[in-house]
Amino acid sequence: MTIINGILLTLVGLGVMGLGLMLFYALLPLFYAFFGAGVGYWLGSFLTSTDPGEMSLIKLICAMGGAFLFAGAAYSLEAFRRILIGIGMGSLIGGLIASALGLDGMLGAIIMGIAAVIGAVITLAVFDIFIIVTAAFGGAGLAMDGLHLILPGMGLLDRTAIADGATLPLIVWLVAGTVGMAWQFKNIGRWVAAETQQADDA
Repeated sequence: MTIINGILLTLVGLGVMGLGLMLFYALLPLFYAFFGAGVGYWLGSFLTSTDPGEMSLIKLICAMGGAFLFAGAAYSLEAFRRILIGIGMGSLIGGLIASALGLDGMLGAIIMGIAAVIGAVITLAVFDIFIIVTAAFGGAGLAMDGLHLILPGMGLLDRTAIADGATLPLIVWLVAGTVGMAWQFKNIGRWVAAETQQADDA
């Protein structure tokens, strides 16, 4: 079960890391579902105070609930989609940072909430750039956590060790996020143009 969850988390992370902006424009409900699952996963971690490498029923339920909630919001709250995605991505990044610093329980949830508000504000100012940066590093963090579930003995994938001063997992996280960010910036023009053409055709 742990390996299956690790594979799913890794695939979601890699997809968001490399294709975040494209997923937003092309597959909005799926994009919301990806981030909703990540937000739910971390919220479940903080509520149960379990290590990111441990899977529990509560975390699984929270991840599924987050995925359905955010996917549904893509349809019912279309007019507010930029603010909503800022909330989702901000809270995901907040959860990843809190977990890396070893902050759990209510404190971790509070950090997620603060990051969600900041994310909502930033998306209104620099939307595409914010999507790319948070998707790249948020996806990289999810992928690392998924791989760590599959390979628990590989220390360079253990982001929780960052709180104890480990630099290698932090470097891996930053490098992976930077690669994802560079790839998305390379393709931003094509993805936005495709969405504009689709909107004109409609």
